[in-house]
Amino acid sequence: MIDNLGFHTDRDFHTELATLQSEITILTAQVGHSHSWEARHNALAQLDHLRGRADVIAREAAAADANQERLAAAVRLVGDIDLGFIAYVVFGPAALPMQPRYEVRLIERRGGYTVPGTVRRDLTEEQIVEAQREVLAETLKPGGHARLWNQTAHDFRTQVTAY
Repeated sequence: MIDNLGFHTDRDFHTELATLQSEITILTAQVGHSHSWEARHNALAQLDHLRGRADVIAREAAAADANQERLAAAVRLVGDIDLGFIAYVVFGPAALPMQPRYEVRLIERRGGYTVPGTVRRDLTEEQIVEAQREVLAETLKPGGHARLWNQTAHDFRTQVTAY
């Protein structure tokens, strides 16, 4: 994405992933040469954390690549790449011949923030209602966000955004 000052603001997921992979490789070598049980335990814990972050970033990179490819295909469909890109920037996704995609997130009414783990992206119009039910049910389950903060279903609202 390019902001109104012309700066590129998207995260470079592939560079982040490559950096994490090199850190994982270095840390894996260090685990074998640990001088104590505690150092080995700490290195293994850090290694597990880095692998988890790498998995999350790999999923985000795949989603970003799919979105980029979807937009590129729609711009190519217009016939003129420059004209298609300008139409997208000025008028948004509605200007291009493509099916809209939606994002559903659960918002806490009091604080107005997104409940962690409740964002669903790349949904079709038919999947919106099911995703709304799913994120609310996930929050209300035992051990979920609502139970943790002593809240009910009325304390939340879903926000649907087209992109």
